[in-house]
Amino acid sequence: MPRDRDFKKLVRQRMSKTGESFTAARAQLLALSGTRRPSSRQGETGTYPFDRFTEAAKDVLMCAQQEAEASGTGYIGTEHMLIGLLTCGGAAAAALQRLGVDSQPVREAIRSRLGSEEPDQAGRVLPARRMKTVIELAFGEAGTSHVGTEHLLLGILMEAGGVGASVLAQFGVTLDRTRDAVNAVLAQGAPRVTRRAFGSSTGMPSTPGVHRAFEGARQSAVKEGAMLLRSDHLLGALVQRDSPAPALVALLGAVGADLDALRRKLKPPRKVMQLEAEIWRLRQQKEEVTAAGDERTLAGLRQREDELRAELTRSLDAWQARWGRTLSA
Repeated sequence: MPRDRDFKKLVRQRMSKTGESFTAARAQLLALSGTRRPSSRQGETGTYPFDRFTEAAKDVLMCAQQEAEASGTGYIGTEHMLIGLLTCGGAAAAALQRLGVDSQPVREAIRSRLGSEEPDQAGRVLPARRMKTVIELAFGEAGTSHVGTEHLLLGILMEAGGVGASVLAQFGVTLDRTRDAVNAVLAQGAPRVTRRAFGSSTGMPSTPGVHRAFEGARQSAVKEGAMLLRSDHLLGALVQRDSPAPALVALLGAVGADLDALRRKLKPPRKVMQLEAEIWRLRQQKEEVTAAGDERTLAGLRQREDELRAELTRSLDAWQARWGRTLSA
């Protein structure tokens, strides 16, 4: 389990950005770094500790998560880690520079493979299976040393099946060439690392109750499998029986609001949840098809997802249009 102060700092930075509690923010970061590994005892398993990553590697993991959240893919993939490696500096970025790989062309190559997606705001962004394999390989490369950015880069290339490795192959980057470049960089001394300010907030400060309400709304959206964080998630979090805003619940009761009826009406229709589940299944297929480079199948999946998202929007609009009529009946 991660115990170092830097991990706690990253957790607090995520809390500042998302409004999550310490526990929720910590769980999101552990989802990325907590790859399962064999234990030294038979029948046991453990997780790779976050404090086994170098500072630059920790920044790369944070950057990968933010890139995934902004991209709308619904998962953290090797392509997001590759962008993080190029952005945060360190041995990996220096090695890629020696190989003639720059950030902007890589972003364009990734965008051309993945297409344009709408950002996911519900917080359901988890590491893809390939990412967990990459981290396992990185730990294998590092041995007893801390895992650095160079180990993450080599892990992407050793796994070989992800979008990150495929994009690097477009630029002529191979595992052997990368090993040589990494060794050359390390022989010259520690390369410069670009530390990023993650999760800085420029919004108005909020009360603890508001933070808890947003966290509850996000958790509700994730449990539902929602594409976006919606107003009904937030209202549901505010009027639940253990509401983070009890004064608001008391006020609604005082003016005659039927809170039990309101809670029931905030439950999404089955049709909405079925569409959301189907979209998530399509996104998992897109991850595998993208890595395989099957452009024709990928185009079909994108078209089908667009159709499902349009149907989802219509279903949500129809459901919300009934709210006023239902509650006033």
